[in-house]
Amino acid sequence: MSVNHIYSKLFSNFGVVFSYVVSGVQTDFDCVFEPLRYKNKIYLSGIPTELGYNSMRKYLIMAPPEIPFDELDGVQNYLKFENHKYRVDHSEKVYLKGKPLYYWAIVHREDSV
Repeated sequence: MSVNHIYSKLFSNFGVVFSYVVSGVQTDFDCVFEPLRYKNKIYLSGIPTELGYNSMRKYLIMAPPEIPFDELDGVQNYLKFENHKYRVDHSEKVYLKGKPLYYWAIVHREDSV
């Protein structure tokens, strides 16, 4: 499907290389990774930016549909980037015409691995 090719190019050209660790086995993948910026007054403990307040702990990830976000519990199975461990707060798979297109997830950074 040509749409899958477009998304794989998007992830590899504009994304970063993340890893997921499942049962001790690390696998790399390309994804789009960016901090979440909140515009409401609930998150005033963050850093003020032009777009809102940035807590520097919550991030948005968009990744290929093959990544097992449903299996990532944050303890033994987790995401890893630049020696930091990330826990998935929420994830959803996006479909196009009944076929999985990509995942989006809200993650937060934990301690170093």
